[in-house]
Amino acid sequence: MTLNKKINIKIWLSAGLVTIMVFLSEILMENEIIFPETAALVIGAWLSPKHIWRTNREKMLLFMSIAAGAGYYISAYIEEAPLYLKIVVGMLVCMALVLISQTTMLPLISACILPILTEVNNIIYPLSVIILTAVVAGGQILLEKKKLKKVYRYKPIFYDVPLEIKRWTFIIIVMAVMTGFALHLDIRFIIAPPLIVAFCEFTYHKSSVRKIPVPVLIMTTLAAFLGAFSRMLLCTILNLPLTVVVFGVIMLVLYTMKMIKVYFPPAGAIAILPFIIGETELYFYPVEIMLGGIVFITLAMVFGKLVKATPVPKKAVLPEQHTEKENVK
Repeated sequence: MTLNKKINIKIWLSAGLVTIMVFLSEILMENEIIFPETAALVIGAWLSPKHIWRTNREKMLLFMSIAAGAGYYISAYIEEAPLYLKIVVGMLVCMALVLISQTTMLPLISACILPILTEVNNIIYPLSVIILTAVVAGGQILLEKKKLKKVYRYKPIFYDVPLEIKRWTFIIIVMAVMTGFALHLDIRFIIAPPLIVAFCEFTYHKSSVRKIPVPVLIMTTLAAFLGAFSRMLLCTILNLPLTVVVFGVIMLVLYTMKMIKVYFPPAGAIAILPFIIGETELYFYPVEIMLGGIVFITLAMVFGKLVKATPVPKKAVLPEQHTEKENVK
């Protein structure tokens, strides 16, 4: 089987899972079934030639589930707290989960923050995240058995503690400021959960994604525009089924990634997010994503340069991200 055929199979499988998710949401009339980060998970776990995150399937399922449950609980049961405080607390929970897990499973951030930002109070949300993550993990096993995906041997990360303290202090401070700004001006999608994931990924100074910040920003913005415009035109105006439109959107995003050889998971989630937000929020969604992306990537690039020369203890294993840009031969 040729490499091109293998990639095409993985694209169709990835798009199929996202489409089935939306289809079930439509027929059951439960919007919380749609978990946009599913698109990011299949890009990282199925489609990308290399494994994007340093984790194993057990930890991916466990910590994505815990994060989704924590986000749901904060949103649904801490009603008296202001949204600003909920998001900051959510980020602290995410920090703890990433460090405890000894992984770079950053999509758990989106699993936690999304229900808080969109004020979800339906138990279906965490259940959906658990099931979808389990399907992604199971699908990865199948792809490895069929030799469509290389087998990855996970090694726990032993952090350079001083560096991680600096990293997460920086991330929490930036998020606290950006969240206050976003909520005050009512432009909450400048802190869209997939953007936060991208921001954290860019803080790893050895991450190869830092070599292509402009292509990543362009792709992320285009994904936001494609998702928002498709829903406005095809769903709202032409009244096409959500499932059909989402299938077209995710296929375009995945084949674009294949064409330019940049497999950046948050862009997939950003393309699907417009299908669960309010219609009035669609108009400015791409602009908010672009502005948030510019700020987050710029700040993360600066942070990466500042810590680049930091000495690393010999026993520490840096949690560097695997490349999202692959030269497919």
